Amino acid sequence: MAKTYVTAVIMAKDGCEAAMEKELRKVIPTVRDEDGCLRYDLHRSGYGNTFLFYEIWESPAHLEAHGRSPHMAAMHEATVDLQACPTEVNLWEEIDAGGR
Repeated sequence: MAKTYVTAVIMAKDGCEAAMEKELRKVIPTVRDEDGCLRYDLHRSGYGNTFLFYEIWESPAHLEAHGRSPHMAAMHEATVDLQACPTEVNLWEEIDAGGR
């Protein structure tokens, strides 16, 4: 099965940036311990209100299991009122450019 690459962009409401970061940070150790998780990194934009998860999963099945996990449901519940808009999730395919 092919690796699965994901970006998830989460925008906090004005004044909710610190609370959003706190909630997003909570889930990182648990997700990194999930079966099939190769990478799960959190980033914050220079503006401070937009967060990005960059994820790599061993397969689409691993990503699907991640999405159904209780800790992700809890994170969604804890952050839904902090969000300025719905989370934007994109799946990516690696392009083999050859060479180095």
